[in-house]
Amino acid sequence: MLQLKKRNKEQMSEIQVDGYIRVPKGTMIYPTGDGVEAPATRDQVVKVADIFDVDVKSDNFYLLLPDEMRLRYFEASGGKRPIDQDILEFTDRLTKGDYRAVAWSGKWALIADVQPAEAPANAKTARKVVKPEKKPLTKQQQMVIGSVWRFIQDTELRYKVRNPTYAVMRDDLDRGLHELSQHARAQALDTKLSELGIIDHIDEPWGPVTAGETFSVRGKLTSGFGGGQDVPMLFRGEKFTLPYASLEPFVELVNGPSS
Repeated sequence: MLQLKKRNKEQMSEIQVDGYIRVPKGTMIYPTGDGVEAPATRDQVVKVADIFDVDVKSDNFYLLLPDEMRLRYFEASGGKRPIDQDILEFTDRLTKGDYRAVAWSGKWALIADVQPAEAPANAKTARKVVKPEKKPLTKQQQMVIGSVWRFIQDTELRYKVRNPTYAVMRDDLDRGLHELSQHARAQALDTKLSELGIIDHIDEPWGPVTAGETFSVRGKLTSGFGGGQDVPMLFRGEKFTLPYASLEPFVELVNGPSS
């Protein structure tokens, strides 16, 4: 009996996440979400997604219990009295002393009821997926709420605002092109506005900054500001807004958001 338990423990130690297990026909299978447990209808080899505990402290422990034990288990686990001994003896026999489970594809089974297995042939020959190289964060990705930044040189910052003349002129020109298709009309409008030198956003001065001056990102706006670009809200005594493109060449990260 001791040798059998030792052999079972050795087998269980071979089961690892991303490894494979054989789930014999008749093994009790539990759903990871809503659903009813049921015995497996066939032998199958599956890939292990997770290994977790199903002891008395886990949310899944009650699934192992017969109906007549569940109420007593909840009354004990919600109160201060110990779990009834017959419940512990039942689950100890059920789990064969190993209170762990193996999950795969939205299902799980007790680790004592499955065996380690070789990967199926189709998994062995499948092309290995090469994970893309992890790239460092860009400056814009680092510009999160709470991060602190420093200007690295003296400069005059500028930003873009919507040109009210652009919208008015576009509407006026559009009235004379109603006979064209929508696509052709859009092309004609863009060409005419470009010829007239009317642009949709105007470059405006924001103000001077000096090297070493710092600011904190208070928020990020996208709706209608800076041509749809992310616009960090800067803090320098009061709130200001500037498109990221206006800042990027002149700033460096001091530190990320405080925890």
